[in-house]
Amino acid sequence: MQMTVVGDEQPDLVAAVAAARRPQALAATRAVVLEVGLGPWAAEALRAPSGHFGLLVLEGLLSREVRVGHRSCVELLGAGDLLRPWDTLTEGSIIVVDARWTVQSALRLAVLDRAFALRVAPFPEITAALMHSLMRRSRWLAFHLAVCHLPQLELRLRVVFWHLADRWGRVTPDGVVVPLRLTHELIGGLVGARRAPVTRALGRLHEAGVLERRGEAEWVLRGRPPEELFQTHLDAAGGHDGADTAGAPEHRRAVGPGGRPGRTVP
Repeated sequence: MQMTVVGDEQPDLVAAVAAARRPQALAATRAVVLEVGLGPWAAEALRAPSGHFGLLVLEGLLSREVRVGHRSCVELLGAGDLLRPWDTLTEGSIIVVDARWTVQSALRLAVLDRAFALRVAPFPEITAALMHSLMRRSRWLAFHLAVCHLPQLELRLRVVFWHLADRWGRVTPDGVVVPLRLTHELIGGLVGARRAPVTRALGRLHEAGVLERRGEAEWVLRGRPPEELFQTHLDAAGGHDGADTAGAPEHRRAVGPGGRPGRTVP
């Protein structure tokens, strides 16, 4: 059975713990590691007892496709995301949702079971960091909904790729590289479009020099993010028009509620 110290692999988990207590906090974050290979994953078949936090992605990329009738949308999940696949709609709901999980690159998941929850209980900062992960995921879903309402497919693609760059990208002399293995069909699920129109739109973006695919698992963004990206982030986060995004690095200006300083919650 493989084990890991989750706080070593995900430093944000213990970043808010006072320095004097951080060694103890790190030791408390040891957890069993679950590995999942490429392809379809029957995640919904997993079950967890009471007190289980969930599964924290340490490495890899996972997609969750939700189908309603003939329509579908895709959610991408990666390092730092917290999953609870056994949580479904309220029992007895008349809504039928077909969710399909697919491992896009090999996964390593930390099992945050009841024993983990008991060990980290003296460190509420860790629990708060896990709640932040859940809120980030909900904001991504709100962002995804907002993106699908943008009128032009090419604009939706640019906005989504810059959003992915904000999370997984790295700056290079050639542009911002997004190291993700994304098929045209998967991209279509992210922007609410079918594969054929997505292929044509990606071709036009390539010709315009703003988006280039390199190999099977790398995309390069050039130029500046579209202004619509900032507004879409604000809308998803419940922000306001006119927020100041100046001063942030060019490829990071989409981060946060418009770049405004937050108010401390009592």
